[in-house]
Amino acid sequence: MIPDLRKALTETFVFGIKAQIFHWNVVGPGFPSYHSLFGDIYADAQSAVDALAERLRTLDALAPTSPMALTEGTRIRFSTEILSAPAMVHQLLKDNDIVILSLRAAFISADPFSPGLSDFLQSRLDIHAKWGWMLKATGV
Repeated sequence: MIPDLRKALTETFVFGIKAQIFHWNVVGPGFPSYHSLFGDIYADAQSAVDALAERLRTLDALAPTSPMALTEGTRIRFSTEILSAPAMVHQLLKDNDIVILSLRAAFISADPFSPGLSDFLQSRLDIHAKWGWMLKATGV
């Protein structure tokens, strides 16, 4: 359970950082909408990372202890080039699916006698389903 929860934290962290980088660098037609959507995503992810870390601590496990540990083993990749807004959306949509997979694994492995953790993870899954829908709804 703890490794799955830690993986969900790291995938969410990297997803949020990537959304923030896209928020900073998006340009072109539809800028206000993309800028706002990316901002909403990264703000949500930052909040979720803190909550995931606190869930680990309630299980007497340590949260990642360094920037390297926060990115170690993540399946989300960064690009060194500035992407078009549609390419950013496409990448975040794929990355959102990665976060969903990690959250689902954490949910499945959660202690059945810990309904608060299960409820929290289910809520995160619902939120990422919404992010997926919103990213898809941009039409790219």
